[in-house]
Amino acid sequence: MAEGDQRCDMSEAGEDLETIASIGGYEDADAVLEDALRDFLRHRPNLRLELAIEKYRCGSISLNRAAELAGVPSEEFKSELADRGISRRPGFLDPDDREEKLSSLK
Repeated sequence: MAEGDQRCDMSEAGEDLETIASIGGYEDADAVLEDALRDFLRHRPNLRLELAIEKYRCGSISLNRAAELAGVPSEEFKSELADRGISRRPGFLDPDDREEKLSSLK
């Protein structure tokens, strides 16, 4: 397959997602991708754990949410973090962050 043909195939992927969305009862192509990713991670628990650790390490999810994503109990997730030398963040916001968070909820 020539290089130009590969680009054509990639553009068809978007069309395929839209088609699957419409015939499969999905809201849109993003919903198809989310479903596919969930299924993929269900079959790859090692990647599910790595994703959870990375999202926790970056601060985008809480420890409990990360454990849930990884599919392990919170205590096991804490142990995994410790084994990797990843320090846990305190679960409470400092006063400035708390006020900012509360203001954004109003």
